[in-house]
Amino acid sequence: MYVFSALCTVLVLALAPGGWDHAGFDAEDSYYNPDESQINAGTIGDLTQRWSVALREKGGACGGPSAPLISGGAGGSVIATDERGISSYRAMTGRLAWQFDWDDPDDSSTPSMAVSGDVLVAANSDCNSMSDPDGRIVALDLATGRVRWRIASPFPVASFVVDKGVVVVSGTSPSDEQMTVAYRAADGRELWRKPRHEASGVSANGRILLVKGRSTTAVAIGTGVPLWAHKRIWYAESATPAADRFLVSDGTALTALRASDGAMLWTAEGKQSALLATDGRRVYRAAERTVEALDVHTGRRLWWRQLPVIAGQPVRAGGLVYTGGPVLNAATGSVVATVEGSQVAAGGRLFTVSRQRLTVLE
Repeated sequence: MYVFSALCTVLVLALAPGGWDHAGFDAEDSYYNPDESQINAGTIGDLTQRWSVALREKGGACGGPSAPLISGGAGGSVIATDERGISSYRAMTGRLAWQFDWDDPDDSSTPSMAVSGDVLVAANSDCNSMSDPDGRIVALDLATGRVRWRIASPFPVASFVVDKGVVVVSGTSPSDEQMTVAYRAADGRELWRKPRHEASGVSANGRILLVKGRSTTAVAIGTGVPLWAHKRIWYAESATPAADRFLVSDGTALTALRASDGAMLWTAEGKQSALLATDGRRVYRAAERTVEALDVHTGRRLWWRQLPVIAGQPVRAGGLVYTGGPVLNAATGSVVATVEGSQVAAGGRLFTVSRQRLTVLE
């Protein structure tokens, strides 16, 4: 059994042919890389370090490291947050390409990020105001880090998703009503806004879910036009890679909805969780010290595994499910290795962030 130890959180990202453009691999937040095959149960023990760089630190900073994004595959960039802002590194060598600094790192949270075309979009919030925090959205040129556009949001950014060239942010505060606003990723032009609506950070091929009052509405991300609605409160936690169904939670159950019309396909009581991954065959769910797989078509439990540590975000790649500790066989749940922290694998490489360092293993 191969063990890669880290005392701090390990955040791993990988090299897929088309890159890793969203925190959850895709706008669906599936956390599933269908292209990975090199890192599997038989090869995970053979990985060695290719390069490693120290991430920038600043005492008193509000934000810090998070899982990086990969743009452009093997010849592209690794984009990582740090305590001062955002840094981009050459994927093959680790050489610094550019850096972006927040105006006030002490009052800037760790951003959510996604790549859209040739821009990196990042959104975050103030950290120090309890009564009237604000947010910010900035689009950076992927090649140079130059600011393409930026928007000062009057409300903190609690939800963020990028799909079809559109950025949708949502949030509220004691001084701001709930608001959801969509911008064009290329130039920051506002496309639509919906007061008193709360968005989920998941898009199923351009469909997103908005909650207002006691109802949930699916809208087209580009226009905000309603597509279907339910008199229920549902928050999207993930969507299948084929974008044919949402996985939603109401706080007490996990439910699968058909994305095209909102039809309820199944409900699993007591299975609500924000830590989901799906490969279109199974739903991998983490909660406390357990990970289980549910049939994506029926919600029936297929396997269950008790872990010795608190489970992290499940990640599915190369026939494996990474859990933040034990690495499991995706089909059976059996333990095949141990890799502490959070992991994503692609292109035969692991990109890890631990102890303020970005390291690449292959």
